[in-house]
Amino acid sequence: MSNEIQKLNDIIHLAFKNIRVQDMEKANTIADVWSSVLKKINSNNPKSNPNEGQNLADHSRVVDLKNGVLLIEADHPGWISLLQMHKKFIIRGINMKVPDLKISTLAFRLKGNRGNLGEIERPSVEKVKEEMSKKLDEENEILRQKNPEFTKKPENLTKNVELPPELAAIFADLKQSMLTNSENK
Repeated sequence: MSNEIQKLNDIIHLAFKNIRVQDMEKANTIADVWSSVLKKINSNNPKSNPNEGQNLADHSRVVDLKNGVLLIEADHPGWISLLQMHKKFIIRGINMKVPDLKISTLAFRLKGNRGNLGEIERPSVEKVKEEMSKKLDEENEILRQKNPEFTKKPENLTKNVELPPELAAIFADLKQSMLTNSENK
C-alpha cells in the first residue's frame, strides 16, 4: 500500500515540477486584466447595453498567449463576433494595463474546439480560390514563355470521354464532398 502512495506522490510531483510560479502569476494577471478590460466595454455608453462587457467576460476566457497573439475561447459564435467588434479596444486596454505582454492581436476559437494559435484565422474560401487562381495564372504564363507549345491542347482533352459508371460515381461523391467541406469553413 505504501508503494502505491509513493508512486502517486511521484506522479503528482512530476506533474507540478515544470509549473513555474512566475508563469502561474502571469496567467492569473492576464485573466484578471482580460476580465477588467471587458467589463469596461460600453460601461459609459447609455445608448448600448451596459452589461455587454460583463456578459463578454462571463462567456469568454484567455486560453493561450504566443508571440503577441492572445487566444480567446468563447462559448458561442455570437460572443466571438462581439469580441471581434471590440478587438481594438480590448488590445489597447490590455496593453495599457500590462505593457510587457505586447499583445498585437486576438485569435478566437469556439469552446470545445481544440484549435491552437497556428490554426485560428483561416482565410475565406473566396480569398483562397482567388490566390490559387492568380498563382496558377502566373505559373501558366511562365510555362508559356519557356515553351510556346504549352498553349496547345492535346486533341484527346477536347473530346468527351465516357467514364465507367463506378468511377463516375466516385468522382461525383468526391466533388460533392469537396463542395460541402469548402462551404463549412
